[in-house]
Amino acid sequence: MKQKVKDLLHILVIYLIALFAAILTLKYIPIPDVLWKTALADVVATIIIFAFSVKYNNSSVYDPYWSAAPIFIVIYWLFNSQQFEFYYKIMWVVITIWGVRLTWNWILRWNGFVDEDWRYELIRKKTGKLYWPASFIGIHLLPTAIVFAGLVPVYYAFNSPSPAPTSWFTVSFIFFTMAAIFLEKTADETLRHHVKSRRSKNERLQDGVWGIIKYPNYAGEVLFWWGIYFMSVVVDLSIWWTIFGPLSITFLFAFISIPMMNKRLSNKKYN
Repeated sequence: MKQKVKDLLHILVIYLIALFAAILTLKYIPIPDVLWKTALADVVATIIIFAFSVKYNNSSVYDPYWSAAPIFIVIYWLFNSQQFEFYYKIMWVVITIWGVRLTWNWILRWNGFVDEDWRYELIRKKTGKLYWPASFIGIHLLPTAIVFAGLVPVYYAFNSPSPAPTSWFTVSFIFFTMAAIFLEKTADETLRHHVKSRRSKNERLQDGVWGIIKYPNYAGEVLFWWGIYFMSVVVDLSIWWTIFGPLSITFLFAFISIPMMNKRLSNKKYN
């Protein structure tokens, strides 16, 4: 446990360095378009994280970036747009709740630098000497781009000339997004309890929502991003084209994450 705490403190320092690099990018790089300037700062922070992934020989250094970065990106957009109506604050609060919870879940299950996501270990075996270029593109840069795409609807909602919506239809999208967060939270907690209490590593998880949905944690994550999209589009229907954001995340889980998990589970002999 002491070693895990030390490793988490290292992670904190790494992320503070990445945040500082992103802030310097936002302040000094002369790009007038805020969206593209933020995208560059996001990439700069990702490169910093990647450098430490190489240093510690563990790509899981990047894992909390998926949930931590959006909190800071969205609050930067919020203040830059000067949209301080209650609805826009609610959007940031919802994203923050999601990000803090998901990051906390990672903290609970990560065991320090000796622990690397099984998917990265699989990629390492397949790519050999080309692992780190593959890690940079597939494990670091691609997820950063996909999450940024998922946030693009929020940017355009914040900068829309349309007034903030106040209908019950809008409230339903907020509840939809919060329900997605709750689904993912419930799935993660059930999974953690199962890992601690199972009699063997091959014992199948069929408790709670896992008995209803095959991958409720993935379902909750995908639905969250669709909820963020709907919360954004309800501000201004003309930004419907930003649907590429949630679609990208849906494709990531449908064609990469779920097939990899299916293959892994098919190789297990369940009790």
